[in-house]
Amino acid sequence: MKLTGPDCTFELDILDYEYSDSPYFMDRNWLLISLRTSYRNRRFTTTAPLLSTWEIELLVKWMKSLTTPKQLSPRLSFVEPCLGFSNISADSGKYRFSIKLDREATPDWYSDSTQPFSLPVQPSAEELQRAIIDLESQLTIFPVRE
Repeated sequence: MKLTGPDCTFELDILDYEYSDSPYFMDRNWLLISLRTSYRNRRFTTTAPLLSTWEIELLVKWMKSLTTPKQLSPRLSFVEPCLGFSNISADSGKYRFSIKLDREATPDWYSDSTQPFSLPVQPSAEELQRAIIDLESQLTIFPVRE
């Protein structure tokens, strides 16, 4: 999934399940996520177990809701506090998000340890649709495991 802004990019890809096999439902559904960000010519890449399968499903539903008159919520947070999404769009049809990057998702060049870094992205409607489709296709490869 890729979202861009005037001077930034945010890319999220599912690499694999964190555990190949586990007797515990929660552990079976943690995903290794690759994040690639850039902001004003500064780049950062990390890989970590940041999201679960059902959180990816929730992210897809949240992004889809932004394209309808009734969004699920202006903010989306997860069990691990490393990522968060906020819809800061003023009107429908123009998308502006603030993506919270914290802890292991914080860019290594960001020096303020008292607060997370917020990455401002402004995807077009077409880019948002591509991101949704991309995340859905990644979920077919790494579905929720019962």
